[in-house]
Amino acid sequence: MYLTYWKLQEKPFENTPDPRFLFHSAQHEEALMRMLYAVRERKGAGLLTGEYGCGKTLLSRVLVKEVMADPAFALALITNPRMTALDLLKEIVYQLGIDQPPVDKPALLRALNEQLFANFQANKHSVIIIDEAQTITDPVVLDEVRLLLNFQTNDRFLLTLVFLGQPELRETLEQLPQLRQRFGIRYHLKGLTEEETVAYVRHRLRVAGGVETVFDEGAFPVIYRFSQGSPRRINNICDLALLFGFGQKVSAIDGALMEQIVLDFEGANQHGAAR
Repeated sequence: MYLTYWKLQEKPFENTPDPRFLFHSAQHEEALMRMLYAVRERKGAGLLTGEYGCGKTLLSRVLVKEVMADPAFALALITNPRMTALDLLKEIVYQLGIDQPPVDKPALLRALNEQLFANFQANKHSVIIIDEAQTITDPVVLDEVRLLLNFQTNDRFLLTLVFLGQPELRETLEQLPQLRQRFGIRYHLKGLTEEETVAYVRHRLRVAGGVETVFDEGAFPVIYRFSQGSPRRINNICDLALLFGFGQKVSAIDGALMEQIVLDFEGANQHGAAR
C-alpha cells in the first residue's frame, strides 16, 4: 500500500526470517561466528539463546544457509521439536538421508549410526539444528538428544548438535547438568542498543531499496523507548509508521508522529487484551 509513496521496492519491516535483512550488530556477528565455529570445527554442541524478538530466528536462517551451501556438511533441521523421543529420532534420520526410517528404536539407532558413519566416510560432517528447543520439556526427550553426542569415533564427534531457543531454555538446561555441560559453545542474544536501533532501521530501509531519511532524527528515541531494542518490536512500530506517514502524506516521520503511532499501537493492544 505504501511502497510507491516511500519509493520502496519491498516492505522493509516484515517479521519474516529473510537472511538479506540480517543486521550485523556486534552481538549478532559474535553469535553467528560462534555457531559457525561449532559446526566447522566439528564440536559436539552449540547453544544459541535469545530474548523474545531479538532476531534469533533470522540469525538461525543465516546459519542454516551457510551450512547448506557447504558440501562438507549434511544437515537435519528440526523447526518443531515438540514430539516424542522416537518421533524426533525418526525425523533426524529421515532428514539425514534415510527415506523410510525403521519403526522400532533399536533399528532406528542402528540406522542413524550407519548414516552418520557413511557421511563421515564421505567426508561430510552431520549437523543437527534444533530450533525452538525450549519447547522440549520432556526430560526423556532431552536425554535422548544428549545421547546423540555419544556417536563418535576415537578422536571426533560424528555430529554437531546446535540448540536454538528462548531464554527459558537456559533454565531448563540448568536442571540437566549432564546435558548442559555438553554445550561448549554458547551465546545469548539481547536487545539492540539505541545506536544500533538507528542503524538497524536504516539498514532495513536500504535493503528494501529506500532512503534512510524516511525517519528523521527525532523519531529514533521514540522507536527505541517503545522497542527497547527488540527487532520484532522495531519492525512492528516502523511498519505502522510507514502506513501512518503514507496516510498523512508526510515527507518524513518525525518524533511527534512516532509518539502518536506508539500511543495508537499500545492503545490497540490494551483494547485487544481487555476484550
